[in-house]
Amino acid sequence: MNQEILDYIKTQRVGVLAVEMLDGSPHGATVHFAHTEEPFVFYFETCRDYRKSEPLFGREASRASLVIGFDENNMKTFQTDGEIRLMKKEEMEFFNEVYYGKFPNKKGKWYGSDPVFFMFTPKWWRFTDWTKPEGKLILTSN
Repeated sequence: MNQEILDYIKTQRVGVLAVEMLDGSPHGATVHFAHTEEPFVFYFETCRDYRKSEPLFGREASRASLVIGFDENNMKTFQTDGEIRLMKKEEMEFFNEVYYGKFPNKKGKWYGSDPVFFMFTPKWWRFTDWTKPEGKLILTSN
């Protein structure tokens, strides 16, 4: 992964995650995210009652897309397609370190709902930066 992209993602906290629902329709939601660089994976938490958790319990993995950066003042965006899946019990210690390391004030704030922890693994990505003096920069995986 290009270091410029990784540096940009580190500056961001919010993205829009679109998941494929069980009936095949899309559902988009604004989410906080944390990530790791090796492996390149994004981590999320949500509530079992929220729509985006439906496909997590309906199949082992679901198709999803994540967009980071949608602010005209910033003029950069990262778009990626891949798969989401529930975290496994043996992965939760790592999740706690990565996700709550970025959002320590979120730990334990579930107000009586069942928390759901999941991950997104990119399969394709595109980064666009409109701030370059020579014009728009576009970097794409395959």
